[in-house]
Formats: sequence, structure tokens, C-alpha cells
Amino acid sequence: MFRQGRYFKGSLLVFLVVLYVLTGCSNHNDGKTENLAMIKRTNPEPMDIINGMDGKDEKGLISKVKETVANEDSIYDVIVVKNEKKIIVAYKVKHLQRFHMKKIEKTVTKNLEEKFPENDFIVSSDYKIFLESVRLNELLKEKDVPEKKARKKFKEIEELQKELI
Repeated sequence: MFRQGRYFKGSLLVFLVVLYVLTGCSNHNDGKTENLAMIKRTNPEPMDIINGMDGKDEKGLISKVKETVANEDSIYDVIVVKNEKKIIVAYKVKHLQRFHMKKIEKTVTKNLEEKFPENDFIVSSDYKIFLESVRLNELLKEKDVPEKKARKKFKEIEELQKELI
């Protein structure tokens, strides 16, 4: 009898600790896209550092880039940020396709370079690149963002991608 009570108290303690950890790790949404970027499809607008939202891009180039990448079956979320001739394309791969990430990246890069040969692409399935691109995108949505600040952030993402290679 004494041992059963001890076992029950130990189990209850473990349960309470697990419950405490799980509630402490829950994600509270404060309205920002980056908080949901890991688990949900955020579908951010393609942005141009110089021209702003895609509507001001006379050719609709970055929309076409996003559409090209989004048409891949194994990809479920894409962000595109353009700075002159360089375009960051970060995407998230469907869970069951994660074993084929290198192959997907090669395919996406090849498709983009064939379809838009006049641009340089920085293509990544890395979540950190995706998240930093979302942050840059949110920065560009703000009014009166200095172009120098936006270019600096773009350069940081570019350097981060080079470190990952």
C-alpha cells in the first residue's frame, strides 16, 4: 500500500511538470507573421526593396518568380524579396518531402535560372533564411523605411546563406 501511494505521487509530479513545460512553450500570437511562419502557411507578398510592393513592379517579375516556385508540388510556402538583379527565394518544404530538399533546391534553382536568366537567385529551404526574409518583408511594409537599412538587411540574409553553404 505504501509503495502504490508513492508511485501515484511520483506520477502526478511528472504529469504536472510536463503540463507546466507544455503550457510555458505555447506560442502566443501578437499579430506578427513571423510568429506563425514555422507552422503555418504565411503566404507573404513578394517585395522589391526599391519599388516596394509587387504592384509597383512594372513587369510583375517577382510575382512570376513566386508563382513559379509555388507551383512545385513539394513546396507549401514561398517568400520572394528583390534587390536590383538579386532575388532571395526562400520556401518551406512539405513534411514528407524533407528527405529530398537538395533535389528540390536544385530543381527550383534550375527552373528560375532558365525562366529568368537576367537575375541572380539566392534559393534556400533553410528556415532561418525564410524567417529573416519574412522580417525583411515586414520591414518593407512599414512606411518611410530607409532604403539603406533595407539593403543592409538584404545583404545580411545573403551573407547568412553563404555561411550555410
